[in-house]
Amino acid sequence: MPRPREPFARRLRALGEEESGAAILEFALLLPILVALVYGCFEVGRALLVRQAMEGAVRAGARVLARVPDPVCDTACAPGAARAVRITQGQIRDNTGLPPEAVTVAPQPDPPAGTVAMQATIAFDVLFPGPVPFKRWTLKARHQEPHIGE
Repeated sequence: MPRPREPFARRLRALGEEESGAAILEFALLLPILVALVYGCFEVGRALLVRQAMEGAVRAGARVLARVPDPVCDTACAPGAARAVRITQGQIRDNTGLPPEAVTVAPQPDPPAGTVAMQATIAFDVLFPGPVPFKRWTLKARHQEPHIGE
């Protein structure tokens, strides 16, 4: 038996009281926020991992640099300083998987008297454009050691 026609307002009110499909609607509204949070956590974790690897390599490079007789790197690095730079760059690239052009390493030009300092800069690209506009982060690290020289 067909239902008698109900007024439109009554049918609309009944639809508002209906709860089927509410969960999927809530999930659809929250999904972009959850994806953005997971993506942000992933990128920040990746940046922290790269930063930790870079700091360890810079520390090791500064220790090598502290033992060379001429730690200066003006126009061209002295052989010992160039070796310290190569070691640092190699460790950063090996531990992070970043391309060589993304890693810049050099002794600090004017360290305090009796010390040497190694510094590194990494151009770190965000992996996925996702909800954040694609951009490049720059991570920097510096370590200072007393100059021992040989």
